[in-house]
Amino acid sequence: MKHSKMMLVVLVVINGWLVTSLGAQTQQTQQTDTKGTNVSTDKGKEGGAATGVSVLNEAAQLVRYARENESPIAMLTAVQMIERVRYQENSDRIGAKKTDVSTQSGDQAKSDQAKSDQKEQNPAVTFDTQKLLAEAKGWAKGNPQLVALIDAEAAKHTTIGTLGATTGPIVHHDQVYARHYDDFAVNFYAGELARVAVVGDGDTDLDLYIYDANGNLIVADTDYSDRCLVQFVPRWTGTFRVRVVNNGYVSNRYVLMTN
Repeated sequence: MKHSKMMLVVLVVINGWLVTSLGAQTQQTQQTDTKGTNVSTDKGKEGGAATGVSVLNEAAQLVRYARENESPIAMLTAVQMIERVRYQENSDRIGAKKTDVSTQSGDQAKSDQAKSDQKEQNPAVTFDTQKLLAEAKGWAKGNPQLVALIDAEAAKHTTIGTLGATTGPIVHHDQVYARHYDDFAVNFYAGELARVAVVGDGDTDLDLYIYDANGNLIVADTDYSDRCLVQFVPRWTGTFRVRVVNNGYVSNRYVLMTN
């Protein structure tokens, strides 16, 4: 009995030490993992910035619809959505991009680039609410009630939203050349829902890929449009490669949104 009790005490002491040691060891493994895939099956916590990405993504697509149909009501709705979000542009979290040719030969790349330079570009997506309201007002001529609504919205000069008030989603405007891709390195936090969206100018098909630091493909949106939205939850805090691929033969001016 005495021997048994001694063993119990020794086991408790040793076990307590091991738990602490193993806990620290597990944390170190997560931070220095060079082979695992940095994605979790957990749902993850959705913060205000991630919600803001969704709102801006919907607003950007509504801007596209408004322009295609010259709809002042759709544009006014898009402006009101944009005004809800406090976002940041030119964030340090998105540094200088890396761009490269996706598939074609050098001669084909030069030919495609010439087409990009010569094309008549569609308007780029913008979140400048005053410019968007000016467009809407031009379409609303002859409807004094609608013009009054647009003028009232423009008079608000709203520049600070509520969604993502702490850090806010990141908005980055760029252009990807024909048959090229753009790469960005973005940090995401463990256990938090990461959301990335891209909306182009409507000229070509864009695809969106997310890779972790080990080169593992985490998630992708590869439909036949230039509107992409993906989300995932990192297992540990780390850097991910966000790749925007232009599958078309002219350039595409796009907006990248992420939390």
